Amino acid sequence: MNLTATDTDVSALKDLLQVKYSQLSALLEATKAINDNVSSEGLYQIYKNTLNEQIRVKDIALFMYDQAWKRVVWQNNSQPDAFIPIQSHFDNYKTVKELSDEEQVIFGGFKYIVPVYHKQQPLALALFGEISEDISHQKNELLEFTQIFTNIITVAVENKRLFKKEVEKKQLDKELDLASRVQGMLIPKKLPKNKLYEFAGLYLPYKGIGGDYYDVIHINKDEFVFCIGDISGKGIAAALVMANLQAYLNATLTLNIHSKKLVENLNQKIYSITNGENFITFFMAKYNMLTKELIYLNAGHIPPILIHSDKIELLEKGCTLLGIFEELPKIEFGIKTVQPNTTIISFTDGLTELENDEEVQFGMDRLLQFTYTNYRLGPETFNKSLYDYISKFKGNMLFNDDISVLTAKFM
Repeated sequence: MNLTATDTDVSALKDLLQVKYSQLSALLEATKAINDNVSSEGLYQIYKNTLNEQIRVKDIALFMYDQAWKRVVWQNNSQPDAFIPIQSHFDNYKTVKELSDEEQVIFGGFKYIVPVYHKQQPLALALFGEISEDISHQKNELLEFTQIFTNIITVAVENKRLFKKEVEKKQLDKELDLASRVQGMLIPKKLPKNKLYEFAGLYLPYKGIGGDYYDVIHINKDEFVFCIGDISGKGIAAALVMANLQAYLNATLTLNIHSKKLVENLNQKIYSITNGENFITFFMAKYNMLTKELIYLNAGHIPPILIHSDKIELLEKGCTLLGIFEELPKIEFGIKTVQPNTTIISFTDGLTELENDEEVQFGMDRLLQFTYTNYRLGPETFNKSLYDYISKFKGNMLFNDDISVLTAKFM
């Protein structure tokens, strides 16, 4: 028995072949654009133009997900500002489908929906209006193509986003490495130790980059300054502000440390760099080896602990934070005569605010008790014991901030 195709069958077959050829050409064009690294906006334009040609719809919407849903293609003149509640309805759709009348109301009058998943996660959602009547008989083939084409374009855009994110991460890693090296240069590798005094430092930067700084700077044969600071913020910007502070200190410490002008200039220097967006807590003290006199200023820093003969005193006098106001409202210097066998412990708030796995802070009282028990130790041994103590205290918790300690003993 011979079967012959009718003219209608032949015509339908020709139409289908023409559709498939047209779709293949569109896919090849999109692939070429992707290989040519056309921008996301360019790919969206290709997407809209292609679907206008292939399924001849007037209304097209495409949404991409990146932490939140974002509308990237919109062609709907009748409802230019329609709100589509994608977040609350996306999970109900797993594949392309024609929407019911009730669903069309929810989705702003669009008739077809194409959800896109990437590695089981929501990636995109496409919506389309009515397909042109003269090709509606090919609806299944057109919807299948639409799903494939939407997947190709949105996955390509997502890959571009992930690539850009990776490039940005590598750039950030470079900046963090630079910040870490800048910060490392601010922390002295060796501190003075002799028959008259001894210093030791403990520096634990949070995630490799700290906003802390301490130093001991000799200004003449009889006097030196020791200081400790903590800048708000992290990263390379914080490290560079601290580098500016260190450079300014080294350039100006030949001036009298208890000169208000020195402190005012220091504050204005920080303010001019940060415009008040970052501030520094800072403690500095000048010690005269002949007179045993200690002149200090505490600029909003946690007061260092001075202990002698079991008596503890906090070094609190000073002014407000540096860099937060263009002009400091009040400056007061503290003056102490340092007795033999005096220990001074300066530290940043990362120490007292350290938390254990029960969210209990290490606190000032615990530090005072540790200091009272161990201050007779040499500075290096004191710091090592303190590190062991806080490590045991925090348990499995990670350090949640920079921790710096500068311990001094005066003989």
